[in-house]
Amino acid sequence: MLHLKEFLPGLRPGMALDVGTRYGEFAFTLAEAMPAGSRVIGLDCDEKTVEEAKEKNAGKGVEFVLGDGAHMDFSDNTFELAAISNTLHHIENYNAVLDEMFRVLRPGGVFLVNEMFSDGQNEAQQTHFLQHCFEAKLDMLSGGFQRPTWRKDEIIKILSRLPLADVKTTELLEESKMDAKLAEKNEKLVRAVEKHACGRPEYETLLSEAKSIQTRCAQTGIQRCTQLVYIGRKAL
Repeated sequence: MLHLKEFLPGLRPGMALDVGTRYGEFAFTLAEAMPAGSRVIGLDCDEKTVEEAKEKNAGKGVEFVLGDGAHMDFSDNTFELAAISNTLHHIENYNAVLDEMFRVLRPGGVFLVNEMFSDGQNEAQQTHFLQHCFEAKLDMLSGGFQRPTWRKDEIIKILSRLPLADVKTTELLEESKMDAKLAEKNEKLVRAVEKHACGRPEYETLLSEAKSIQTRCAQTGIQRCTQLVYIGRKAL
């Protein structure tokens, strides 16, 4: 896992925000990076997820809050750090969310985006990419929203419009225990198709694709795609 402290010299104690936090996976990484005495808030728009996160992670140092990332209730210049991790591709109007993150960030504060990218991945990571795109199709069938994974240069282009100073990028390759979770999900792909697509015109096509990805996984293995970490500061 990326040790964020190495990339955040001079970070002051204060409040940190993780947008689209789900169960706080990245928020806990932020909590490790923030100086003593800081608060970390995980924001998510799904009420059930927020309640489950509160129950699952009570007393672990992250405050879970229900809210819309495109219309936050926080005041201007509130946070020392504002972050979003592997969530941009789930958001239709991602520019609105990025603008809100910039608004609530204090001058001099850190703006951080962590996002998986599609290009330059090894064979096992390409299997993850195919699986991720396939899961996006199922998510859309169930009423969710998810774009195909962007290339690294596309992510940088999206973020480059923000007026950030001292921008730097690095890459994150997560711990191997994350790969085991991907393998477990791979084993369940056919069941996922049966759950989300049974009776639909796309069923047979999706079933064939699920089996094809499972066959590929057996041949190449599966490894989480490398992610781009984009860090900048709001000008003083």
